[in-house]
Amino acid sequence: MKVTCTKPQAAIRQLDVAITLLFSDYDPLAIRTLAGAAHGILADLVERQAPGGSWRSKAVEGSGLSKKATLEIINRAQNYLKHADRDPDSNLSFEDEENDHLIFFATLECGELEQPLSNDMQAFQIWYLASYPEVIGHETELVRKSQLAFPDLGTLSRETRLMRGAKFIEQLKIHFPQKERN
Repeated sequence: MKVTCTKPQAAIRQLDVAITLLFSDYDPLAIRTLAGAAHGILADLVERQAPGGSWRSKAVEGSGLSKKATLEIINRAQNYLKHADRDPDSNLSFEDEENDHLIFFATLECGELEQPLSNDMQAFQIWYLASYPEVIGHETELVRKSQLAFPDLGTLSRETRLMRGAKFIEQLKIHFPQKERN
């Protein structure tokens, strides 16, 4: 079967698989590779449309570090996973929850491109805001609504939080099926 897609479609597909793997509590390295690739594509496309308009650029501006240093931090794990020639004998260490943040910012980049968010991306955003209310503020309307869908999510173990996210997506797929992709 021949696969044809645009860059946004490719990134959306990568992101959807990363979300599926995340909620399946699968390999954080595979999740990081997919989420990092999707985020890179989406942020680059946003930058092409509006220089300085990506969430990645906003992170650079708000970091207090140089652009190069900030991008090295953002891209450290995915660069490690795709470039063996730079440091063939090194080790990688990162917290698997970093994947949650990267996926969230990739979904925001997708929205900046005015691409429709998949059911998985929308469900992930709700789950993320309930899991990490401090990111945009505990008292914001979006966080309060997310916490209605996921009460007390922040107090649960990571494994339980991921299982709840997976169940939420299953329910969405039953009630709001999306067309299958090639």
